[in-house]
Amino acid sequence: MKIYLFRHAQKAMDFSGDPDLTAEGHAQASKVLDKVLKNELPQPTELWVSLKKRTHSTFRPVSQHFGLPMQINEALLEQQGDENLSDFRSRIEKLFEGAAARKEGVIFLCSHYDLVVEAMSVLPSDKDLTDSEFSHWSPCQYIGFEVNSDGIYEFLEFKKVQL
Repeated sequence: MKIYLFRHAQKAMDFSGDPDLTAEGHAQASKVLDKVLKNELPQPTELWVSLKKRTHSTFRPVSQHFGLPMQINEALLEQQGDENLSDFRSRIEKLFEGAAARKEGVIFLCSHYDLVVEAMSVLPSDKDLTDSEFSHWSPCQYIGFEVNSDGIYEFLEFKKVQL
């Protein structure tokens, strides 16, 4: 089982509470598909997104090209106002336990800055994900893991989608 966690592509600045992507963000989303087509990323078998438009737009080119539906998962949302850090981390752990339980395939997850940063502190990995190397996430940056039979997330790569 491989799991790739993405921060959504560059979002537009607006006051709607649910902005879409900028032109650069849409170009980053297209580049995700290019990376899959060039075998720089594996072809996903599942696409998981939060409720927010920007996560859907990030995976839309991949979804459309492969005819793969995007699965909305509320656990991919940012930390909620009434959610303390312990509850937020628990939600993240359950999210990744559910993904790893699939046992086979390649899941791409698209989420938000605070979730991906907190995920680095809760995932059981063979690499120290709390290291400063993983503390800042640019738009459309991703990390990939192979989940082994012991539930350990074996680090594969940490990259930004470059235009």
